[in-house]
Amino acid sequence: MGNCGSAETAVAAAASKEIDNQLKAEQKNSQQNIKLLLLGPGETGKSTVLKQFKLIYGDGYSQHEKIAFRTTILTNVMTCALSLINAMDMLKIPYNFDPNAPIPTTDDPDDEENALGEEDRIRDERGSAEEVCENEFEYEPEQSRKFSDRNALIESEIPKIENPLAKYAAKMYRKSGGRNKQTGPGPTASAIVKGFDMSFGISPGETLPDEIVNAVEVVWKDSGIQYCYARANEYQLVDCCAYRAKEVCHPEYNPTEQDILNTRQMTTTVTETKILVEKKLFRIFDVGGQRGERKKWAPYFDDVDAIIYLVAISSYDQVCLEDSSTNRMVESMNLFDSICNHPLFKMTEMIVFMNKIDLFKEKLEKTPISQYFPTYQGPNTYEACSEYFASRFIALNLFPEKSIYLHFTWATDTKQIKAVLAIVNHSILRFVSAFDVGLM
Repeated sequence: MGNCGSAETAVAAAASKEIDNQLKAEQKNSQQNIKLLLLGPGETGKSTVLKQFKLIYGDGYSQHEKIAFRTTILTNVMTCALSLINAMDMLKIPYNFDPNAPIPTTDDPDDEENALGEEDRIRDERGSAEEVCENEFEYEPEQSRKFSDRNALIESEIPKIENPLAKYAAKMYRKSGGRNKQTGPGPTASAIVKGFDMSFGISPGETLPDEIVNAVEVVWKDSGIQYCYARANEYQLVDCCAYRAKEVCHPEYNPTEQDILNTRQMTTTVTETKILVEKKLFRIFDVGGQRGERKKWAPYFDDVDAIIYLVAISSYDQVCLEDSSTNRMVESMNLFDSICNHPLFKMTEMIVFMNKIDLFKEKLEKTPISQYFPTYQGPNTYEACSEYFASRFIALNLFPEKSIYLHFTWATDTKQIKAVLAIVNHSILRFVSAFDVGLM
């Protein structure tokens, strides 16, 4: 019996030792993994940054994946064209409208009165057409209130701006026949595009009919459409690619890496991508940024080593997809406040990408940020305006011991983002190593 007991004890000890070894191995393995979250509102470039990780540190994209992206690009072309066509009616812009023509002085009081009320009607139509999404990410409501108290948020709504050209366009829209009675190449082509059945999407390997491709090209070249495109901040528009319709619809078209970076597909699921960086495994989680998608974030918040939070700095003059009364930059600040100051992330490496600086520079030439953020009284230069927004985000951090590392990025520019990611990855690895040895 004694020998039997000793044998059982030895077996149990051996089993226990094996479990301990497995636990140590798992712990060691987990320490070699870096868990990285890509967070931020919708359309800020999270998926584009993930694509860059794959292109720079991974194996790129297979031919099978490129075929899938080709389908996405074709869908983007149609989505862009349809958005522009619908916006023509929403903004009351006639086809063949010339924004460079001199605006005649109105001598018709009724026309002037109708035009003056046009922008209010536009906002009413836009507000009724866009549902406000519920279940907004709000882990710490009291901290969101602190943010509101600290900043007053007088810039939370897009201001009403008197625009004589927009009023004149609305007047000509009514005179030319409005929604259903306009004639000419533009309206005819638009009707063809709107008549194309997109309800089942575009199948892999499929292309668009020649009639649709030609119609999209006619629509894009219309001067009224170009004016509508110049006012893209007043409605929701996928980054425009309608001008490439003929090229991307060619049977032999094969997307380049740059084409893939420029594609837009709303993220509706949480994806995990594993990338090896400096012999460390990065587990990168890309999440949907729209309000309705944020409820899916919470399960991924445990054991996070670093967060890259993306802001579309060019969105300072735009409203949210889900809420036509809220400025996108203010939405970004509110969300960042909730994430940065969440107790789970008190010791988490926090990196902010102020993204889309290329579009930001273009917009500044036409639209001062003081028009949307009256608290800003500085010069309307890229350097001053970018520093203003950077300071606004950094000031939201309530943890004195935590630093915010901020970078200005152009996510579709591989050379620029490669240099930024090299700095960021080195910083993350250094932070995680210091944390593991108890220096943090």
